[in-house]
Amino acid sequence: MQIELNGLIEDWQFHAACFLAKDLYECFPDSFKKPIYSGMYEVDWRIYIHETKRKLKGDYWTFDSTVICFCGDKPLGDYSSLQKWAKENFALLDYRPSAFYKMIAYDEYSNTLIKRNRTYISMAIKIGGDSCAPLLFELYSDIVPKTCENFIKLCTGELGTIPKNENENYRMHYLNTIYFRLVPGGWIQGGGMSRKTVLKSDFPSDIFRGSGDDGRSIYGPKFEDENFVIKHDRRGVLSMVNEGRNTNSSQFMIIFQPAPWMNCRYVAFGQLLEGFRTLDEMEQVETKNDRPCKDIKITEVKVLSPKDIHSKLQ
Repeated sequence: MQIELNGLIEDWQFHAACFLAKDLYECFPDSFKKPIYSGMYEVDWRIYIHETKRKLKGDYWTFDSTVICFCGDKPLGDYSSLQKWAKENFALLDYRPSAFYKMIAYDEYSNTLIKRNRTYISMAIKIGGDSCAPLLFELYSDIVPKTCENFIKLCTGELGTIPKNENENYRMHYLNTIYFRLVPGGWIQGGGMSRKTVLKSDFPSDIFRGSGDDGRSIYGPKFEDENFVIKHDRRGVLSMVNEGRNTNSSQFMIIFQPAPWMNCRYVAFGQLLEGFRTLDEMEQVETKNDRPCKDIKITEVKVLSPKDIHSKLQ
């Protein structure tokens, strides 16, 4: 027999189930193969458990746990079900306190991200003035470094302003911009710079309002397609928006569902890890001609170190 466990990496019950499966393997090596574990971040877990419930059907339509256990192809259920099964069939009890598993979960959440050695972005969102849980993105900085660097510097705002023409500047910062285009079942688009003729002396704060009429990269007006390695294969993929080949600027999108037609057309460079419900709320905003009827605004944006993600997402 072989125990397989899939669950939410930040939840202590997933790690408790992993330890119990390991105990079964070590205590009964003639009966069990080495268990298989897969800890997932929020968005991946939500996608996985949704598909799993569709396959299992029956009582699993209402399954609402952070871990699911299998023995071979047979589903055992959640952590409590695994405990009961281990006790009834092997007289094995889980003796460790929940505080131990909570510590393991906290450390494993960050350590897994540290091992990936990538960059993470937290983006706070308001919809019509109401605050939502932040979006947490993992950037594939090891695969598309130039594209990620463009996004990171527009998140930090470190470039300040860049002249557009005699009367206009670009404010190179995503902060306080809006998601200006929303295609339900498709994607949501942000990072646009609006065009408006004003005197610099009258408007010292410059222009970067996010209407979608304009955009600029940190490398110049446009930059080339770096590569198409990352696929648009699941909800939450973060991708550049363009006007054709090699026309990337500041505009980006988050897709709501797999979009294979976007592969080799748009450069994907990140993935949503946390903020599943916020993305749901963004998608549900009423639209008119693909324009959200409520402002979906970026009110805070931060570049995070993996070890600090837990505290800085609070």
